[in-house]
Amino acid sequence: MSGASRRKIAGAGVPDRGDRLIVTVSGNTSGLKSEIIDVAGRALRSQGLVRGSLHVAVVGDTVMRRQHRRWLGEDSTTDVLTFDLRDVPKKGFVEGELLVCSALARRRARADRRDWKPELLLYVVHGCLHLSGRDDCDESQAARMHRIEDRILSSLGWGPVYSSAYSEVSPPRRRAASSKRAAMPRPRHRRT
Repeated sequence: MSGASRRKIAGAGVPDRGDRLIVTVSGNTSGLKSEIIDVAGRALRSQGLVRGSLHVAVVGDTVMRRQHRRWLGEDSTTDVLTFDLRDVPKKGFVEGELLVCSALARRRARADRRDWKPELLLYVVHGCLHLSGRDDCDESQAARMHRIEDRILSSLGWGPVYSSAYSEVSPPRRRAASSKRAAMPRPRHRRT
């Protein structure tokens, strides 16, 4: 369904999402729903995306692996998949969907002996930055993205999650290529 068609349907009793930012969450959030909404909203607004909608689906390994294979041809799980659903990019406007893997967040955090919740929120921020046009395909872009991630999470009281988890003390983990927005094909289906 095209963006124009959705707006026409939205005009029939449903608020137009074009005049404000709406973040929705589904899946097993383990009590993190409001934090996910806050973090996503802060990340998007910090990048000038102040109108539109974002849906964050918290999924497990099975769903993430299936979607990773479907969209990128990789038979593995990953931290975040980012879907930009805009027909045409428009300044200040976002329409997207993120799939974030809670199982992977738990495993990474357990391996580093820390809380998994900030790790999951890091995935949300990372996906939001991809929706804003940021990418991490080279070292300097990745470093800039990670500084922004830490700044956003710190501003909400979660601390510098990326730099504390992936510091120079231990070899930095390379993020999966699948978390890159540019590598993600546009989905052929849309939420209604």
